[in-house]
Amino acid sequence: MSSLIVSRFGGDEAASSHELRKAAEVLTSDPSRRYAVVSAPGSTPDSVGITDMLYLCHARFGRRENYDEILNKIAERYTEIVTGLGLNFNVKAEVDSVRKSIELGMSLDYVASRGEYITAKIFAEYLGWNFVDASGLIFFNDDGTPDKEKTFRIAGEKLLSLKNAVIPSFYGSLPDGNIKTFVRGDCDTAGAIIACCVHADVFEKWSSTAKVFSADPAVIPNPDVIRNITYMETLELNYVGMNIVTDNVILMLSEAGIPMRISSIHSPDDEGMLTTPSLPGDARRKVTACIAGQKNFTSVHIRKYGINKDYSFNEKLFGVFARHHISCPYSLSGIHQMSVILKAPVFDIRRAQILGELQRELNPEEITVEKGLSLIAVIGEGMGTVKGTFSRIFDALAGASVKAKMVEQGADQQNIIVGVSDSDYDTAVKTLYNELILN
Repeated sequence: MSSLIVSRFGGDEAASSHELRKAAEVLTSDPSRRYAVVSAPGSTPDSVGITDMLYLCHARFGRRENYDEILNKIAERYTEIVTGLGLNFNVKAEVDSVRKSIELGMSLDYVASRGEYITAKIFAEYLGWNFVDASGLIFFNDDGTPDKEKTFRIAGEKLLSLKNAVIPSFYGSLPDGNIKTFVRGDCDTAGAIIACCVHADVFEKWSSTAKVFSADPAVIPNPDVIRNITYMETLELNYVGMNIVTDNVILMLSEAGIPMRISSIHSPDDEGMLTTPSLPGDARRKVTACIAGQKNFTSVHIRKYGINKDYSFNEKLFGVFARHHISCPYSLSGIHQMSVILKAPVFDIRRAQILGELQRELNPEEITVEKGLSLIAVIGEGMGTVKGTFSRIFDALAGASVKAKMVEQGADQQNIIVGVSDSDYDTAVKTLYNELILN
């Protein structure tokens, strides 16, 4: 029995006729690739992306400003695509329809979704595949959350009755029939939903580059490329800022048991990176997957006697940051002290105000702020079962004269995060890469 693959192509892969031809070659090279989920054309050196231009058109209409120039640019982008693909597709009719929807006061979500809608129609015509509007496949609840039960039932039935289909990403429909878009940057979720609906054997994410390195290539020349990784390791990489795909995608695919392959449209024969529930038996990597790091964090350190006995301390502390819409991804606590690690420009802008609120709310003995902190994460599922990784990390750093300013280990023992000075970042990454990846 042949496998079934859902292929997802982002804005870069739809930016021009040249890129869409590459996407078509990928799809037609394997009959298992039956469903394609596509984005609107992304930015080019000469133009912003189609979706951004649609947002701008809607905004200008709301301000009673002329937006003809933007619509003309949208028409030019689609005309290049249609001409390059050799299609007799009526771009003018589609752009006129967009204009009409704006003038009729259609919602911002509806207008923004037309980029994916038009692109999917063009691509389906080029491939000779069925075009299926996402509004009839992907459904949201009234509160804007995906209605998975309805989506899986209806989309699965519709799509599995078709040999092939092209589906727009980025949007679906609300219970009242109005269009609802996903959050910008979360279009992969639509692809993952379709993969779950048809019980795909593999979900493919095609991008301009599919390489995920085992360390920062700006620090390590030619680092190893990660070929196999688990769902949990991918979530850990997202947590430290690598953002391979959104957590929503990983959690959805993990629940359905569907592997994800990230491949490059420019090197379609390359094996890319495969994400699975557990590592394949022939995977060479056993313990550490990646050394991932970021600079320019700030530590807010609070010292107060009896923190461990103040049950409302954490609520008041994080409440101050929440009021200023500041996320605190890391925190370290002791009996009489706590450090909050954050990376937020708004903190620098409102520093005096926030520190004043912390002083009033918590009445601490001392508050200190330290800037220039780098966080380096050692990530790997095997670390929870192999003895000695912790000591290897800190023996290696000590041997390189790198002082660890903070340490945090996840409860699942799949990551260890070390804080060092920004000035020690490169040395620390090189040291850990040599010790844990090369060795």
